[in-house]
Amino acid sequence: MENSPSHPVDLLPAAELTVQTLLNRYLAEISSKKSPVAQAQEGRMALYLSARLGPLPLSELTPLVLTQFRESRLQEASASTVSRDFSFLSQVMESAIHLWGISLAGNPLHVVAPPVDIRGRGRQLQPGERLRLIAACARHSNPMLGWVVRIILSTGMRKAEVLHLQRSHLDLKARLLHLPKVGATGVARVVPLGQEAGKACKEALQHALASLDTPLLFFGEPGKFGQRRPYAIDRVLRQAMNRARLKPYSCEELRDDAILRMREAGLTEQEVVAITGLRTLRIDRRAPHLQGEVLLRRLDELGL
Repeated sequence: MENSPSHPVDLLPAAELTVQTLLNRYLAEISSKKSPVAQAQEGRMALYLSARLGPLPLSELTPLVLTQFRESRLQEASASTVSRDFSFLSQVMESAIHLWGISLAGNPLHVVAPPVDIRGRGRQLQPGERLRLIAACARHSNPMLGWVVRIILSTGMRKAEVLHLQRSHLDLKARLLHLPKVGATGVARVVPLGQEAGKACKEALQHALASLDTPLLFFGEPGKFGQRRPYAIDRVLRQAMNRARLKPYSCEELRDDAILRMREAGLTEQEVVAITGLRTLRIDRRAPHLQGEVLLRRLDELGL
């Protein structure tokens, strides 16, 4: 993105710029080019950061202020949420320095460590729970619920990625799913379909071919103007979990479960990243190769 000399931000000395000014420009010039999901996420984060840090001049956005903000934010939100706030604000500052040519001593976010939630979401489906969940979803009146859950549990795809799938994205003969730019990362990738995911996709495709008024694989009833939107899964998934006598799991937790099972099966971190679209090679510290029981066996094997 080229620097725009006529932009109001560029005409102000760095000392007179506020956090709010940078947030507004980031949303207008960078967020607006991302996927709708990413735009909504960054818009929510910008709204909160504007309320807390917006009026602050950039010269006063010091490590001490950011540390105080971090500790205050942790009183009302999880460590993962605060970490996302920090990551987003850091992207804004990097854009100011490297894209817009705003003269700053450096990115203060690099000095303050974001919180790390070592517990992750803290739950993994047990084999019996997994079978009960799949069975409860299969009994639902709309078979899409079962297909979506099976695909997430088999591929580790994000909910938004699955719900925005189109028939043209599937190559069942090659057992590949060509995922377009959608979801949190906005990065296209090819997802290999294991036997369970391939079977679910085949069943879903046969069902979708009976409703050719939408390219979506998982869709709801036609709206007021006859347009079908992606299938709304959250409420019916909670109902299925209640029937299965399970504590509620979100689709993100089901995705986590898939990622951990891939690691248990022996896939490398690079392979898991390629399949699931993780943003980094970092695997949650709940991962099987870092669980206490596994580490104890490793120590015993080494005689330590």
